[in-house]
Amino acid sequence: MKWLPLIGMCLCVAVILYLAYWVTRRIAMGNMGGAITSGGHMRIYDRLPLGQNKAVVVARVGLRWLVLGVSDEEITLLTELSEEESRIWRQTKQVSSEAAVPKFSDIISDVLRKKNDKK
Repeated sequence: MKWLPLIGMCLCVAVILYLAYWVTRRIAMGNMGGAITSGGHMRIYDRLPLGQNKAVVVARVGLRWLVLGVSDEEITLLTELSEEESRIWRQTKQVSSEAAVPKFSDIISDVLRKKNDKK
C-alpha cells in the first residue's frame, strides 16, 4: 500500500515526459525544412540550408512552384518553375530519395551474402 503513491507519481512523470517529447517533436517537424510542411494551399517540398538562418526553399502555392531565398530578414522570390520544370524536379527528387535510402531487405540480403561468402 505504501508503494502505490510512488508508482502513481512515477507513471505521472513518465506520461508528462512522453507528452513533452511528443509536443516538441510535432513543433520541430512543423518548422524543419527537411520535413514536408503543408497548409491549406501552400506546401514546402524541399529546403537547402545555406548558412545560419538562411536557406533556399522549393514551395508550391496553389498551382505555382516557387524557389525562394529565406533569411531572418526577408523572403525573396528567386525564380518560378514552369510546369515542365516542376514535373522534372518532382521526378528527380522522387528517384534520388528512393535511391538514397536502401531497402531493409537489400541490406539484410547483402549482409547474409557477405556472411556466406566468408564461410
